[in-house]
Amino acid sequence: MNEVIELIRNLDIYDRDYVVLACSYGPDSMCLLDILRKLNMNVIVAHVNHNYRKESVTEYDDLEKYCNDNDLIFEGTSINEEIVGNREEFYRNFRYVFFSKVVKKYNAKYLFTAHHGDDLVETILMRLSRGSSFKGYGGFSKITKTKDYIVVRPLIYLTKDEIMDYVEKNNIPYALDYTNLENIYTRNKYRNEVLPILKKINPLIHKKIIKFSDTLNEYNDYIEKEVDNLYSSLYLNNRLDLNEFMILPNLLKKCLLKKILFNIYGDNISVITDKHLDLIFELIDSDKKNSFINLPKNIEVNKYYNILVFGNKKESSHYDLIFNDKILMDDWALFEVDTTDIIKSNYLIRLNSKDITLPLHVRNRLTGDKIILKNGTKKVGEILSEAKISMNDRDKLPIMVDNRGNILWIPGIKKSKFDKQINEEYDIIIKYVKKGDKEDEK
Repeated sequence: MNEVIELIRNLDIYDRDYVVLACSYGPDSMCLLDILRKLNMNVIVAHVNHNYRKESVTEYDDLEKYCNDNDLIFEGTSINEEIVGNREEFYRNFRYVFFSKVVKKYNAKYLFTAHHGDDLVETILMRLSRGSSFKGYGGFSKITKTKDYIVVRPLIYLTKDEIMDYVEKNNIPYALDYTNLENIYTRNKYRNEVLPILKKINPLIHKKIIKFSDTLNEYNDYIEKEVDNLYSSLYLNNRLDLNEFMILPNLLKKCLLKKILFNIYGDNISVITDKHLDLIFELIDSDKKNSFINLPKNIEVNKYYNILVFGNKKESSHYDLIFNDKILMDDWALFEVDTTDIIKSNYLIRLNSKDITLPLHVRNRLTGDKIILKNGTKKVGEILSEAKISMNDRDKLPIMVDNRGNILWIPGIKKSKFDKQINEEYDIIIKYVKKGDKEDEK
């Protein structure tokens, strides 16, 4: 119990601050409620009636009465709609949406949950048996930061037996959920059959598991920071720099690809499996300079020389070419020249390599493209519309960008702020020729 108290006291909580407790009226959450009250916390009791058991309504009423009798603020809600799909997933999502609203309402910083040491053991055993990510194998942490608040699980140091002993000795009311005894659920099988065997071998197995979890979470935190840095430097505008990617250790390669895919898929990330990762690696290792693979949800991954581009299938005709000294296409050509007598033209650009990041790329437009002009920023789509470029031709036009994705030039149409005047410092001159255009050097 000392570890529980110490964890709570070390939190950044002031006298007038509210804390929110996710409370089910079971012995675990009622135990934590009593501990928080004795530490003089301003507790908001947040309860969700799942309406799954006939006892749920009674438990809702009993908890609300307990709060009223003890001058505690009670915030409750009930699930009344018909559930389609995974019931447990629906319940969890519903709960945390509700808890987030309560946290926001009272301007709280912390959400307390009553997950305990046995819960952690069960979670890790389940994930080990069915497979998970490196982070998943660590179970859950004592403290987890979310976007809007911090989740705290102080009972992680206690077993279920210790919690039951506490509530009985302190005459704390609670209700038991009989469904926890039914072994039709996988977690209950671990709870009722596997965990008792482990406790016979080592009564303090949860302490060992906490150390195991802390170690994995430490390693994972370090790796995530490394991957965040790589993501910022190597993945720009949906493009992955394969030159830098290929020198990374395999672990960081996998983690970086997973982060890219997670940011693309979000809540749908479960559709991505190890098989899809293998396909991406096969694409990267392929000798083909231009190739692609299809992923779920209309996502396509294209390889252009040393660049990997992630996007929707409608962008599958996109190209991204490295510009060395020239690029020749069917309808147009770009090539670097040493000198020119052209003073000013949208068919010519002068650049200073000190202002941009090499190498240069030539690609066609992407959704959301913007160009920085000398007098502000403008959408590429608007520029093409003003230039009366047909919808069919817009996706065929070349766009020159630097290696960080900054748009430098829409050849023949518009130049960015990076364009240099003839009397300014520059070391790159590039000329654009639109084949069949009599004014290609105007």
